[in-house]
Amino acid sequence: NEPANEPANEPANEPANEPAANDSATLAPAEEIFNKIDSDPAVLDTTPKDYHEIDLSGYKVQGPPRKPTFYLPGTENTVPGSATGGRIEDYPITNHFQHRNPTSPTAKTWGWFDFEDPDPLWRGKPRPQPDFDSAENRDVMVADFPDGAWQKDDAYMKRFLEEARKLVNRTMESIYAEYGVGIPPDGSVQLTDEQLVQREEFSPFVIIDDLENEPPTKIEAQGKQWTTRQSLDGFARRLIHAIMTGDTFNMVMGGHSAAAGHGNNFVQSYFIKAGETLEPVFAHLGVELSAFNLAQGGMGTFQQALAGMDLRGKHTDFIMWDSSMTEKSGQLFVFFMKQALISGNRAPFLFGDGRGMRDFHAIGAGVGEHGGGWNGPITVDEVQALQVPWAARYLNCERENQAICKQHEYDSGCWVDRDDYTPVTPQDAQVGGRASWHPGNRVHKIRGRRIALFVLRGLDYALQKWAELTAESGHPLAEEHWHVTEYYKDIKEKAPSVPGCYTDETFPIGKKRRRGLRTGGNTTADFHGRQLDIEGSWPARLCDIPLQGRSLWGPRANPVETSLVSILKPNPKGDRDPNPNPAYTEEPVYLPPEKMMPWDTPPGNEVNVKQIAGARRLDVSGHNRHLQRSQKELMLMKSKIEADHRHRHDIAEINNSSRHLAEEIVPGYGISVDWGRTGVCDGTSHHWCDKKDSNKCLLGGTQDNRGMICIDSLSGWLVFEIKNVKHGFIGARIQAWHKNQAWMTEGWTEVNNGGNGNYDQRDRALLEKKSSERNAEFIAQMEREIEEDILIEDPKQRRLGGGQSCGVAGDYTFEFAINGEIKASWNKDQFCQHYTRLAYNFDAIKFMDDESQTGDFELAIRLKTGGGREQTTCISHIYWA
Repeated sequence: NEPANEPANEPANEPANEPAANDSATLAPAEEIFNKIDSDPAVLDTTPKDYHEIDLSGYKVQGPPRKPTFYLPGTENTVPGSATGGRIEDYPITNHFQHRNPTSPTAKTWGWFDFEDPDPLWRGKPRPQPDFDSAENRDVMVADFPDGAWQKDDAYMKRFLEEARKLVNRTMESIYAEYGVGIPPDGSVQLTDEQLVQREEFSPFVIIDDLENEPPTKIEAQGKQWTTRQSLDGFARRLIHAIMTGDTFNMVMGGHSAAAGHGNNFVQSYFIKAGETLEPVFAHLGVELSAFNLAQGGMGTFQQALAGMDLRGKHTDFIMWDSSMTEKSGQLFVFFMKQALISGNRAPFLFGDGRGMRDFHAIGAGVGEHGGGWNGPITVDEVQALQVPWAARYLNCERENQAICKQHEYDSGCWVDRDDYTPVTPQDAQVGGRASWHPGNRVHKIRGRRIALFVLRGLDYALQKWAELTAESGHPLAEEHWHVTEYYKDIKEKAPSVPGCYTDETFPIGKKRRRGLRTGGNTTADFHGRQLDIEGSWPARLCDIPLQGRSLWGPRANPVETSLVSILKPNPKGDRDPNPNPAYTEEPVYLPPEKMMPWDTPPGNEVNVKQIAGARRLDVSGHNRHLQRSQKELMLMKSKIEADHRHRHDIAEINNSSRHLAEEIVPGYGISVDWGRTGVCDGTSHHWCDKKDSNKCLLGGTQDNRGMICIDSLSGWLVFEIKNVKHGFIGARIQAWHKNQAWMTEGWTEVNNGGNGNYDQRDRALLEKKSSERNAEFIAQMEREIEEDILIEDPKQRRLGGGQSCGVAGDYTFEFAINGEIKASWNKDQFCQHYTRLAYNFDAIKFMDDESQTGDFELAIRLKTGGGREQTTCISHIYWA
């Protein structure tokens, strides 16, 4: 019943100089596709099907889940679900489909990924593949594909691309339907003229051909999604590459508390909602997609981005910045994006803020913005609300009736009963962290769906391009259309030229949080005949070189490998951490999967996007079996762990027995590691974070974490092993305002407790009990600090920047050494002169700034106060380049 020629997507009163994105005479192929999908639901395959089940011969994902790449020696036997034990085996894949019901009306109404190998000889068997790992970025040559590879089988590829495009369009259509303006493939819904207009306005999309003359800010003001032709082609390249090679596709977002989803369940945050939509789609295509929400409450992104891409994931394909509330300066946005391009293994697509995008686009980077649009039917009252689609209910109210939407702004919960665990701590009725500027779950969902639409539009374009390019030439697709190595390299080489980052005048060393703190003189030791140059400024050159880092703040990618613990030098007993019962080895009180959350699951016959995207002909048991590791593979992994552990232990013994330099700089026994939240807190929907008896909201999923390593004057030396310094820079975020934070030295009266720390049997037993109590106390303290910082985010308040002192317990001596030589010995006033404010709640010390210094370094820090424990120094981040 659709008119033959659908009216233009753009409103009639568009400015004359707006690009004619919907003029059929000037439309480019990609715009024709997108506008056809937006305006004409009949573009979908509407052939009715009867649902049928088959055996285990359906389409299989291309490979097993990613294996661990880092093992913390001494923790190889910890249980899965702990931080060191890692994710539960195969959980990211099986979780995509565990709740689906393939015999439900959803599958009959919407269809499913109806693909199986067309060649009976290969049906139910994995096809042969080249050795992708032997090529940089998995860019194998076409000649490397062996006979029988699916990438070069014309019949296979024709059918696969057909089903893939149906899958993508079906998923896009289900998002429209979720808000009342979509039509399922069986034609069971017809839209009114008004709904057709609303459909066009739901998530309008524009492709800009000339970014120089068509400023994105103008398009953003109209609430439209946008990207450029160049960006879309680059996006298609990386998507085709991921499918061709069975690679991963990783999406990352950095931001503040609203972006983190505070006030909602973590899985309700918009970036995770985008991932929820996309993960099953990509899984059908043999790609493991992960969405990382790495936003941190009460903070911006600078403290995270200064570690390059180590904390955010070095294999990132799509990165979004959402921190305008806490980072007003465009300089920090530019820094965030430049480091994303320079420091990782890929050159990700940049998303989320129009400012500065033109300069990034000029070097070849992909750029875009998610936009806005029509937010669903208006809710009038409680009775009428029942007629509004579930996802749109209470989302859109008229001005005089906003109270009803405000009343239903949040819908979250902390617990759903399960058979295998009963909470020890009474669970809260709802997730905490609500604030007037924090959006509720309905706003998060629609924003996440629009981000998913952006990616799906790019994926549909890529699949169509793939089909067109091979229509005559055949398969496999030529390398020039999907290899990414040179594409990444070209962008990375040009990224330093992007202007707009901070300058050497922005952060002078000693810049303070408030007046009156800068006093005293300073000393700078000579470093092999050179000055360390720890005066001057926090160097602007960091904008243009690849940075590295480790932290105990979270969430963060690969949380054990990227932790400060991973670079601690072992003490003479061979331990990085003297705590016998560290939080990172603590097992969860129950194992995944979670029970479905009724407040986050569409009821009855409401549209369920996740079910529609995940419907396929392959049952769960068969899917798991194809992904399980073989016994041989497990044995190889076990031997690698053991060999790695022996190697590291031997190195530690050699270092500790033969390298006692003049200053006796060996790691102390009083190092206090406050890890924070237990479990796998990596920012994904598949996290298994903070599953402990003391948690009063086990389903909340909050992953904000502010761990740190603390010392006092009895702790001895804190020593970090910093590898692969290429540009002569080392710095750290330091918290000097704590009191009595180094809990490991409790009861001590001399350094290292007289020489054996807490390694006596009696002390060891007491310490095991104390460590669990301490972690609970620390988390409570941490949550109070995060809550206080979030309140300062309030746009009605002035963000003054904290006011933490350089020390709270009288004078002290702060010393640091590099490679065994003490380079500075500062009293409190001198330390304060070097203690530099970079952002809100972000104070740093620069230890090295000399481009000629390269290689591996040991950074050692200690505190001397004449024997007291009150003054504490804590480190949360180490940065180097």
